[in-house]
Amino acid sequence: MLASAAETAPVAALARLMERGTTLLQQGRAAESVELFRRAAAVPDAPALAHGLLAEALEASGKLPEALDAADRAVRAAGADPAWLRARARIRRALGQHLAGLDDAAAAVMADPSDIESKSLLGICLSEAGRHDEALLLLHQAFSAEPHSAQRAALLAFAFLRAGRYAAAEEVFALAEAMAPQAPGIAALRAQNALAAGEPERAAAIAEAAVARCPGDAPLLSVLGQARQRLGQHAAALDAYAEALRLDPASGYLRHLVAALGGEPPPARADSRYVADVFDGYASRFEASLFALGYRVPGMMLRMIERARPEVAAGRAKLGPVLDLGCGTGLMGATLHDLLGDVLVGVDMSPRMIEEARAKGVYTRLDCRDIEAALREEQGLYDVILLADVLCYFGDLDGVLPALRARLAPGGLLLLSVEAAAPEARWVLARTGRYAHGEAYLREALRSAGLAPREFRSEPIRWEGENPVQGHVVCATSEG
Repeated sequence: MLASAAETAPVAALARLMERGTTLLQQGRAAESVELFRRAAAVPDAPALAHGLLAEALEASGKLPEALDAADRAVRAAGADPAWLRARARIRRALGQHLAGLDDAAAAVMADPSDIESKSLLGICLSEAGRHDEALLLLHQAFSAEPHSAQRAALLAFAFLRAGRYAAAEEVFALAEAMAPQAPGIAALRAQNALAAGEPERAAAIAEAAVARCPGDAPLLSVLGQARQRLGQHAAALDAYAEALRLDPASGYLRHLVAALGGEPPPARADSRYVADVFDGYASRFEASLFALGYRVPGMMLRMIERARPEVAAGRAKLGPVLDLGCGTGLMGATLHDLLGDVLVGVDMSPRMIEEARAKGVYTRLDCRDIEAALREEQGLYDVILLADVLCYFGDLDGVLPALRARLAPGGLLLLSVEAAAPEARWVLARTGRYAHGEAYLREALRSAGLAPREFRSEPIRWEGENPVQGHVVCATSEG
């Protein structure tokens, strides 16, 4: 009898801990629930549920690496349980581990092919990975199983948007919005789809109608600002962005847009979150967009390197270690592939850009971090450092150029491109959200950093519509 009571006590204590933690989690008090779930998960032979709930509480508290550890334990304890595989997939995606998240979502579907949540999550992951036909099939199945769900309809519509099938996306978004007219997120995506389809007037109309129904939503106001800006209504766009920023004052993305339209003094560089958000949403179509714009920088930089290193161009030598800052999808790495003889390190702030670059198989190492942080933390010296279309997110160059000089090996090459401002300007923040630099300022900033241009070309670097975008492309080396 005593043994039975002793065995029952830990079980009862575990149940109380999990019940109290679950109540707190449901009340939105995730941080308070964490300690209770930690104690539950520390009980010998704790069930998968204890580890899984700890993972959910840590995720909701923003402690993603710890959440991933707990989700790993839940999956190990439960085996192929779709719920914990989905939880781990969600956490991995939040950490930028999109391919690993896709694997978990696929495992969840394999564990239970009838599970709608798992199918939906796998569809989202496949859509993000650019596997549009597979994604649309799964998301259509999920919507067919719950045809009155606005959420299922919106997810299917968003997959159509990602696939570039804007007419189909509009049809399903309209259906989702009719089912949930008070859901501003659906209206914002519908307006975004109209923008992607090249219809800013319709996008503005959709967003304005939704703002009238659902005032006080920052993402919806942000899309309205984008539509107005696309229409050339810059003052009205600023009004929308400023109101969105008032509602979400911590948003570096919105603050940068407000500054670009003159609503605040321009910062010395773009907010890191702004850059990451822009390129995360742009990764899957980034290269196609650049080719459509006649983007010339990779080819120009390749020719500059060949002129500076004729032995490399002739095949008698190879480039030493190369650092590609703001590597994006890896265009520069692919361009220089045949010239490489040593390591190629890529750095970018966008996790999805990093994944696109990794798929090319040309980088020795890829790091998802801020450029200035990478320059502070890197210990080695590089034969070539590349910044292709990166400094358009920096205004003041007086800090970053000396940091670049410190990582350049003796005789090494620094290649950079910027958009050109008026000759008398130092730097300006344009309405596009990008910075442009005056030639005199760029030359002086290079000189002050101990860098001497070997080649300095001022010419169009791409096109926007029918207008060439003038830029400066520089190949520099260290002085002395």
